[in-house]
Amino acid sequence: MVNVKVAVVTGASRGLGRAIAEVLAEENYALALGARSVGELEKLVEELDAEVFYGYLDVSSWESVEDFSRKVLERFGGVDLVVANAGVGYFGRLEEISDEDFKSMVEVNLLGLWRTIKAFLPSLKDRKGTVVAVTSDVSARVFPGGGAYVSTKWGARALVRTFQLENPEVRFLELRPGAIDTYFAGSRPGKPKEHGFLKPEEVAEALRCLLRLPPDVRVEELMLRSTHQRPEF
Repeated sequence: MVNVKVAVVTGASRGLGRAIAEVLAEENYALALGARSVGELEKLVEELDAEVFYGYLDVSSWESVEDFSRKVLERFGGVDLVVANAGVGYFGRLEEISDEDFKSMVEVNLLGLWRTIKAFLPSLKDRKGTVVAVTSDVSARVFPGGGAYVSTKWGARALVRTFQLENPEVRFLELRPGAIDTYFAGSRPGKPKEHGFLKPEEVAEALRCLLRLPPDVRVEELMLRSTHQRPEF
């Protein structure tokens, strides 16, 4: 493709991933959208004014990531931006959380991020591209009942920083939103802003601003929270 930037978004079927896909379409990116909910992706694609490839993607499986990335690279020839957004969350005291739930978070939030970046890294290096790793405002703090989830986000933060040191020709941004009004952790959208939740569109708009910066500007992290969420560090 000539003069058209290509963006990959994981976890793109709803919530923040969907909002980011919509912003990127408005910014004239060609899109490669992956998620486990292909039916939801189909609905999204119908609403986007952009060239779009979409397909099933389970970042907890290397075979799925490899298959998805191969199809994307065959379709577009390369990628300029990867938004690693897929994530899951289960909460409870460390002695109470199940082995299955903890493993699931490690597979998606930590290893899934690593698999996604690894699969597209050669193309990103070739095009001097950008990775946006969606973590959380808790990637540098802890709270009771969130130890298992938080540990995967601290690990994700370490991955992003190490990838940056090892690949200076690629720009890595850790996007660290606070609470967002989405389906995360079994929730449902529609919560009042006064309860401390950002809207996914607000986070996507913040990312739009960063992506418009000149290519020689590297923003390494952005943390944003609703003014209704208590500041914690």
